[in-house]
This record gives sequence, C-alpha cells and structure tokens, in this order.
Amino acid sequence: MKYAVLCKFELSATSREEAIAELLALFPAGEKSRGLLAGALDVRENVGATVVHNSIALPHCRSILVDKLTIAVGKSPSGIPWPEEMVKTVILFVSSVKPSAPQEHSKFLGHIAGKIKNSGDKITAASNQNELLDLLGFQPEEQGE
Repeated sequence: MKYAVLCKFELSATSREEAIAELLALFPAGEKSRGLLAGALDVRENVGATVVHNSIALPHCRSILVDKLTIAVGKSPSGIPWPEEMVKTVILFVSSVKPSAPQEHSKFLGHIAGKIKNSGDKITAASNQNELLDLLGFQPEEQGE
C-alpha cells in the first residue's frame, strides 16, 4: 500500500517549530486549525523528540481536526536542530480521533518503521522528491482529496 502525502522537498526552516509550521502549511486546514495542530505537535515533541534514525524525525499526534491520516514530508539540505540532533528528513503525520484511528496509526507506524529500517540512509540521501517518496512508499496527494 502506498500512502498519499503532502511534500515539500526543500524546507527552509531553521528550527523544529519552523519545520512543523512549514509542513502544516501544506495541510488542507485553516490557519487556526494549523495553529492548534502545531501546539499539539509541540507538546508531543517536548515529551520526547521523535528522532528515530540518523537525521529522520517523525513528529506526530492525534487530533479531531483531521478526518483521515494526514502526512507531510520534507527535507532540509542543511539540517534542522531537533532539538540537539540535526535532522534532514521530517515525516509529520496527524491521525484522526475516530474508532478506526488507533489501528490506522499503528499500521502507518509499522509501515514507516520498516521503510526506515530497510532504507534509512537512502531516505536521508534522497536527491529528489520522487526518489524520497518512492523509498518511503508514499505517493503525492492529489489536489482536492
């Protein structure tokens, strides 16, 4: 299964908060909703940074503000402090709060963990958006979905 994602291949962010805001700007949500999601993601990251592999971060949360699993991925050529480690790839996802969401959340985590385990170094070295998305088992989200 390929997951539909929003993508910004070259992030301009220089901090974790800026990276999260830059990826949330891709979400089909209003400014207020994106602000609330940023707050929830910040709380989650303050509990424990989600750096899972050499320079890959997985900020995530569950929220009533999304109807389906929503994923945004970005890369930073220069790296982003997260908070002490430098991260070059950010895979941000927000799961909905509905009865099927925990299974969907767990299934996605299993998918992404397998991709990172098998191709983590290739993911961080991806030279273009298509290569990155292919390595992650993602496809660009169609407009209007």
